[in-house]
Amino acid sequence: METPSTLQESDDFLYAGDEGECEDPTRYKQYGLHPIILGDVLPKPLTCVSDVNKEPRYRIMLKLGFGAFATVWLARDLVEERYVAVKVGHGSDNPLPDRECEILSQIRQNGPGKHGYERVIELLDAFVVEGPNGFHQCLVTEVVSPLSDPDTREHCSYDILQQTVEGFAFLHGEGIIHGDPHIGNFGIALPQLQQFKEDDIIDFFDIPEIVPVIHWDPKLPVNSFPPYLVQSVSMRYFLETRKAFPAGSLVTAKILDFGRAHRMNKDPDLLVVVPLMIRPPEFILHELCDDRIGSTWSEAADIWALGCTAIQFGGPPPETWPKVWETQDRQHDNSLYDRDKLWGVPRNEKVLRLVNLLKRMIITKPDERTPMTMLLSDPFMVESIYDFKTLPTPDTSRPNERESRHHSDFDHANASTTDAKYHVAFLMRDSIDEGLTGIMYGPADPLA
Repeated sequence: METPSTLQESDDFLYAGDEGECEDPTRYKQYGLHPIILGDVLPKPLTCVSDVNKEPRYRIMLKLGFGAFATVWLARDLVEERYVAVKVGHGSDNPLPDRECEILSQIRQNGPGKHGYERVIELLDAFVVEGPNGFHQCLVTEVVSPLSDPDTREHCSYDILQQTVEGFAFLHGEGIIHGDPHIGNFGIALPQLQQFKEDDIIDFFDIPEIVPVIHWDPKLPVNSFPPYLVQSVSMRYFLETRKAFPAGSLVTAKILDFGRAHRMNKDPDLLVVVPLMIRPPEFILHELCDDRIGSTWSEAADIWALGCTAIQFGGPPPETWPKVWETQDRQHDNSLYDRDKLWGVPRNEKVLRLVNLLKRMIITKPDERTPMTMLLSDPFMVESIYDFKTLPTPDTSRPNERESRHHSDFDHANASTTDAKYHVAFLMRDSIDEGLTGIMYGPADPLA
């Protein structure tokens, strides 16, 4: 049971739970989240409006996560006897399948056998239920560990980038734009979970920590809220303790969350929620200038955002490397380093392959970015994939003079994840500076 010391008071609820550990209980309202408790079997009898004859099948075991528009649960498929993830979307007044369901269903129908199809999260089942807060889309998928979890990224190498490019080449070939390609919408498949019994998982997580949902206003309909909130658990943590988390060639990347996806022949009509730091220049300008210049989210925007996100796929630097706070003075010096000299420094061949791939993606002009299908033939994609975690530990015993710092940081013999990240930072800075400065502060008014 949740201890009193970790509970928070709320203006609306007696208990709100730990911020970040539980969803906001105020989201349980009309057209908000659907109340679910552990042990529920979905769909409940007579609640499935997409198939009135559909019987209860997915027993809720644990909560995997939540967001502004959905909760995600680990469930046991009582028919196929397997573990699945059930994503239950926010409420609507429309009983029809939502766009994410339509796009994932299209992928499931047209994708098998095509290269890159296996890089997209697998839709196993879909149905719509009616609850006290409206109609809710339920998507049943394979279980994944999202890369938003830093500990999951520790298991990654740049193989993940190769696989993700394959997935985006498939999506774009099918006429689908993802629309939200940030680190939280990529993950690692966890088929290894299927080897464990339900008792193994339940015993491991013991008694779930819960937060009672008690509203200050006794007049509100209690059926809109679950009786309690439950904290999310990590399947990555469970598999790590069992020495079963995928590693090496067993790591399979998955592209997740198609809630902002749209077809290429249609303009996006949903609010873009991509993190600002990976939005392409043309999209930023489109927002800043009231749609008069720039463009909406496009295939080229997917390419830019994936290129900016790619540096996070390589996992952390080796543990023996100095920490960021130990090298802050060197970072300051490097930020002043002439970019032309930086590009001219000889580099490790494998690092160059990665940097050259990213230079084809992070380009100011959208029509000059290399399509994903063409990136499949890039040397980085077709040659052996480089694991940055196998690099030698840099020599930190050199003097601290400025020139020595540069040699230490940019010596190709000690090329690193940090080395690649410097290049991406310069790519982004150069491209954005060139695009925004040229358009917004150039000699001619682009809006004239």
